[in-house]
Amino acid sequence: MTSLIMTADRFGLHSLAEWFKKLQENMKREKLARQTIKELSRLSDHELNDLGIARGEIYSVAYDLEERR
Repeated sequence: MTSLIMTADRFGLHSLAEWFKKLQENMKREKLARQTIKELSRLSDHELNDLGIARGEIYSVAYDLEERR
């Protein structure tokens, strides 16, 4: 995807290149959020409570963390 961005930018398609950059960033954030969800889901309720996270909050915590990065 990086070569596509560079090619679009080279031909003066800056807005298209920016769109692909944002798409690539969103895909990375989504992947990290899914990984965080997977890892937190493996923890026991006791371990989650030690972290101050309720099991029902895993998705919102994972996506909130990714937005802050």
